[in-house]
This record gives sequence, C-alpha cells and structure tokens, in this order.
Amino acid sequence: MSLLKSDIKQIVDIVGREGAISALERSKKVNTKILIDLARSIGLSPKTKDSKKNISTQIVQEVDKHIDKSLDELKKMSKDDLILYFQKVECHQDELIELLKNIDLKAQVKTNKALFEFASMQISSLGIFERLSNREGENHSDQASFIENGKDNQQINSDKKS
Repeated sequence: MSLLKSDIKQIVDIVGREGAISALERSKKVNTKILIDLARSIGLSPKTKDSKKNISTQIVQEVDKHIDKSLDELKKMSKDDLILYFQKVECHQDELIELLKNIDLKAQVKTNKALFEFASMQISSLGIFERLSNREGENHSDQASFIENGKDNQQINSDKKS
C-alpha cells in the first residue's frame, strides 16, 4: 500500500487535521515505513526513530499548509494586509507559530485574532527594518564609491546640486 499527498488532503478535508493525524497514527494498514516514504516524497526528512504520531503530524501539517507565500513575500506586506491574508487563507495557529519560530519569535497568545495581530506586526516590522537597512547600505556604498573615485564630501554635495 502507498499513500499520496492527495490522499492525505482528502482525509484532512473530511475529518480535519486532528482526525487525519489520529487516522494515520492508528491505522493498521499504514505502517511507519509507508509514512516515512510519503513524508520524504513531499520534502520532509523524518527520522526512522520518530513515532507514527510524530510522522503523521509532520505529514498532515505539511499537506494542510494554508500560507502559500514565502517569508520574503510576507515581509513586503503591511500589517493590515498580513492580517487580511491570514484570515483569507484561514491559516492554522500551529502554522503561524511555526513561521514565527523560523524568525526566532515566540508567540504566547490564545486566540487566532491575537495571533494574527502579533504575527502581522512582527513580520511587517521585520520587513520594514530589512528595507531600511538595505537602503542605508546602498547609501553607504554610494558614498564609498565616490570617495574611492577621489571625490570628497564637498564634491559629492556639488554633484547632487547639479
């Protein structure tokens, strides 16, 4: 017996995330080897010593991802746009918490609304800081190239005026 990503998606659609995890974990027809093969086929790297429940959880979370944008794409969005996006895609708390972990943030909120608000604020702020530091770096490299070419600050200022 083998499982496909589409099989898991159908199970999740019918019984939800927790039901799908439980079904895979308790199934007599689906053993750990089948789960590991499926996990690897969808880009996961389970350990052979992982429990059936752990592998099942990883698979279901991967298959049922709702956030389809990269972190870089998310960082370009405003806080309000991020909140709307998270609501629109109906992202799960654990998916958003995992995203925050990837940027070394820990969320301790109880409701989806509070989590969306917190994550949106943090990701948007991170994007703003990155854009500002990139601009600052560009300004410094422009000044450095003028100085390397033998121009001093007065020449730089007179060049800007002309």
